[in-house]
Amino acid sequence: MRCADSDRDLVAEVLNAAFAEGRITQDEHSERMDALWQAKTFGELTPLTEDLMPHGPIHHLPVPVSGQGAGLVVDPSNANQNPDSITCVMGDVKRQGHWRLRRRTTGLVLMGDVKLDLTEAVMEAAECTIAIPCIMGDVTITVPDGVNVRNETTTILGDTKIRGLAPVPAGAPTIVLRGMVLMGDVKVNGPGFVPLTKRLGLTS
Repeated sequence: MRCADSDRDLVAEVLNAAFAEGRITQDEHSERMDALWQAKTFGELTPLTEDLMPHGPIHHLPVPVSGQGAGLVVDPSNANQNPDSITCVMGDVKRQGHWRLRRRTTGLVLMGDVKLDLTEAVMEAAECTIAIPCIMGDVTITVPDGVNVRNETTTILGDTKIRGLAPVPAGAPTIVLRGMVLMGDVKVNGPGFVPLTKRLGLTS
């Protein structure tokens, strides 16, 4: 049976997770990725993951990718193909605990405050994009270890800060930040970030 792009994407996410965990080397990752994009049938995909998945190749299982027990998981099974939407106008939006970050999140923050805690979240793809224009508001994203954050925002009298994240290997799950930040702030806080109030001893 011939495979589709969505099948190749699933295998790519398994290979990226295996490389991030150190179960395959960089050369093995490159060789398998080359073979992946040349594959036309499921028979050609099977050997690429059969030694990586606990219940056989290309199995729809969550793939842990975080380090130090941070709890981050990439799980492309049952992924929602529609973009998520977060709209916050002069209000507050919070997402925390166990929730799913879709491949793409859009919306608008206007004079509002959005807090996204990914420490217990599930990413529905190895690369997820958060594209939320922030106008005179604040967006704070808390991420665990083992995640790469790529900043592609456009700032106008605003600021985008990524703090407290350790370097990650190539192929690690990635969050891409996009959108315009106009007189607002977008902050990404990793485990190594210590708030000023705590550094000054004002909070525990």
